[in-house]
Amino acid sequence: MAAKTRKNSIYVMYEGDREGAFLEHLAAYSEVRLNLQPCNGGSANQIVTNGIKHSARDVNVYVFFDEDFESRPGYTISNEALEGLSNSWKIDRNVLQGRAYRDLQALNTSSRNPILIVSCPQSIEGFLLRLLGIPLQNLEDKTTLQLKNMLASHLDSTVLCDEDNEKIQHYDTKISKYSDEIARLQQSEPQNKKHRQSLEAKIREYGHYKSKVQFMRFLNDKLPLPVIAAKREDIPEANILLEAFGL
Repeated sequence: MAAKTRKNSIYVMYEGDREGAFLEHLAAYSEVRLNLQPCNGGSANQIVTNGIKHSARDVNVYVFFDEDFESRPGYTISNEALEGLSNSWKIDRNVLQGRAYRDLQALNTSSRNPILIVSCPQSIEGFLLRLLGIPLQNLEDKTTLQLKNMLASHLDSTVLCDEDNEKIQHYDTKISKYSDEIARLQQSEPQNKKHRQSLEAKIREYGHYKSKVQFMRFLNDKLPLPVIAAKREDIPEANILLEAFGL
């Protein structure tokens, strides 16, 4: 495989761990260099605004996030995000006004930065279920939690290899070690909140690593590139991602 150069690269602002893992999964098939910019915990408006701020880069900038923010009562696309997209895309703001995030990218016919990839329905889980062959109309009435539960059945049936199990065992050992340290700390220095918070952060970090092992095995086994590519005509978000990676 040819070296991945800056010129042959993309920037992706993304929302969560599963989005990041899915991007890494596609990058493994590609010669395009992936620059990940996590925006964990941000709202759709914050993530899009962050993408707008980076849109002047001389490479393609993508924003990959869930649409379920819009299902919350009173949630609307912010004036800052609308104004930023209008300026970046050179599209009249009135054309963008009143539309859902999932419908905006279709108006960006010149593919100007930032390029939006909105996981729908609701979340990355809805997007992945569509890639697995479940029609959009069968998922539209589901909540994010219901979609997560549906995807969990596919994850639970994923068979891990020996290397996967070794990784999980390693992470479990780390988690056990830091849990024991917290228990000792509570006995010897219960007032030392800073140290305890540091240990708790490490436990969360290794917990994420552990979950990623199973998720990446699921992607490799059930959503290899040919399966994803077969859905590109039916799922615009998949097509945008594949084009981003030159696939």
